[in-house]
Amino acid sequence: MSNLEFLSTVEVLQGLDKAQLAKIEQYGQSAWCTQGNRITAAGDKADYLFFLVRGRIDLRYDLPGRESSRDNTLSVIEPGGIWGWSALVPPNFYTLSSYCAAEECVYLRLSAADLKKLFEQDARTGYVFMKNLAVVVGRRFSALQDELARLDGLDNIHNW
Repeated sequence: MSNLEFLSTVEVLQGLDKAQLAKIEQYGQSAWCTQGNRITAAGDKADYLFFLVRGRIDLRYDLPGRESSRDNTLSVIEPGGIWGWSALVPPNFYTLSSYCAAEECVYLRLSAADLKKLFEQDARTGYVFMKNLAVVVGRRFSALQDELARLDGLDNIHNW
């Protein structure tokens, strides 16, 4: 699958035409890593966002002074998914750490500065992207609320 074909499957790029996808494609840098590798760290300056091509990414809340654990996974990114959106939203710091959770992860890395320039030049591309991003963020927030409610229910059941 070409990068352009892949981009047509990315959740935040739905509704963009081939010409708009081609503009975004020129900013993508392919990268890969292996299982357990950390790609971004919570608290670091967010200069890039990422589209997952192959593999699985765990977004984790790493506890200070402790080893990272899959138990701290708050969200899982599947192919076509995005992470690192904090690069586009001030104050531009990653809020979670990202780890490769498959044998190998292949992804596209995009400079937020380049995307912002593109969005200033092509407002429709920026609008569609940010509208779709709001949906993704909202869905993740709802999933987090559901998980917290589930955990609270378990705490009540076990009187913790």
